[in-house]
Amino acid sequence: MNNIELNPFEIKAEIAKLMTNLDGVKDFESYEVHYRMLDAQTDKNVIVKLLFKEINNSANPNLLKFLLVRYCPVKELVEKLWTLIKSNMTSNQAKIFALDLLRDIDTDWNYESCSEYLDNPDELVNADTKKILDTAIANPEVQIDFLDFLNSLPDNDKVILLQSLGDDYSKDELANMLVPVFLSQSNTEAGKTALEILGNSKSQLAYHALNSALDFVDETLISAVKKNLSILKLSGIREDNSIAFYKEILKDSKPYKFCITYPDGHGNQAVIVSRINKQGKVQFVAIVIDDYKGIRDCFGFNEISKFECNTIIERFYRGQRALDLSPELLKALLVKAEKLSKHQMPYEYVCWKNLLVDIETENLDKIIDLISLNADKLNEQEFENILQADFTDYWFLNSDYSDEFEDFIKLLNETEPKDYEKIIEDNIDNIFYPEEKHVWYERILNVAIIKYLAGSEKTAKALYSLYKDENYKRELLKNIVRKSIYEYYTAQKDTEKVYEIEKMWVK
Repeated sequence: MNNIELNPFEIKAEIAKLMTNLDGVKDFESYEVHYRMLDAQTDKNVIVKLLFKEINNSANPNLLKFLLVRYCPVKELVEKLWTLIKSNMTSNQAKIFALDLLRDIDTDWNYESCSEYLDNPDELVNADTKKILDTAIANPEVQIDFLDFLNSLPDNDKVILLQSLGDDYSKDELANMLVPVFLSQSNTEAGKTALEILGNSKSQLAYHALNSALDFVDETLISAVKKNLSILKLSGIREDNSIAFYKEILKDSKPYKFCITYPDGHGNQAVIVSRINKQGKVQFVAIVIDDYKGIRDCFGFNEISKFECNTIIERFYRGQRALDLSPELLKALLVKAEKLSKHQMPYEYVCWKNLLVDIETENLDKIIDLISLNADKLNEQEFENILQADFTDYWFLNSDYSDEFEDFIKLLNETEPKDYEKIIEDNIDNIFYPEEKHVWYERILNVAIIKYLAGSEKTAKALYSLYKDENYKRELLKNIVRKSIYEYYTAQKDTEKVYEIEKMWVK
């Protein structure tokens, strides 16, 4: 297990687990077993990058220092800490952390040489900020660094910083920074402040963002969005030229690899979006979506090699089948996920999604129409083939999947003798209540679209026929519960019940 190469999301989870498990510990050297998974990673750069992102939010700064020293060469660490200290987008808290760590590892450290860099959050905006704003237009990582910094501040200081930016800057450079603030946290004071500043920014990017936001922001914000759109129009911004603006930025690169997995039992899909420039450098984005809340997580690198890109993709999809899709189709699936997210998209995604601006969006309804042509009524063999297909491997419910399934497991354990089929039949509509059924049925259609675009037209049509057949859909849900029961007792290591179930259900 310790030889597994983790993807960035799994590394984030491993760091979070360490922070929890070693909370209150002082002698970190005595807990070597806990570091084996991170120690085993071939490339420590991602670990270091993620550790630096923890500086503003870590509840265990001493462990964070220990891990940085463990995984980052001292010379490189000293350089990174000095960069952090000198940056005007670094919080006072993070600077103090960096100074403390420098004192431990840098023999040339002295307080006089760095005390000049300690400031209060509302004093951070100065002449260097303009350079940061300019750079952020072409580099989403700079945008995200600013937003990481902003989120590390107390709520009042967030508003102060945003107002300072609004006082000193305007137009596209400012809007490029503030659009993700508004779109990702529109119901907060910071989000509402960003909205007001965008209204006065005289920016085409602000016009596009606010116009688009009318489709998904909370109803309580509609009037405020419309008011700020009117202010933009009065300033002379009457056309949405944002697509042309970003196309100009993207003109020296082209789409590279676009991949997606089938949805698992929780509706999760892992998405890769990337572009490659004339120098062979790749902008790489990994996204997790689901069919409940849309865009769930996002992580990216602005400039990596093709080799690094391929290595990360291999780790990201470890053990899962990933399909290469056209950029147009993948963008359509992401737009669909955005609509589920409404105003709760991660700001990392809001920043990285601009890499898709020059890509046309595939019409999913037209694809469904093509799949439906001459799609016959599903027969028993076709249904059995779907149950045995690779994309259903993860279509089962974990014991903590939902309150309804937890209640079902409790009832199952309390019932003796066990007539499994009767228990399933009596409870299937409790586990899959109407809203839950709708999600699962749309998942079938989602897989049909992916299969069709992957060249498996026969399977796509069978899935569409399943989507239209109420009886077979119910049988599918029953089969999901059967598989879930089997997986539950397997996890419990109840060999007697596993054997009993295998005799009944496993072919």
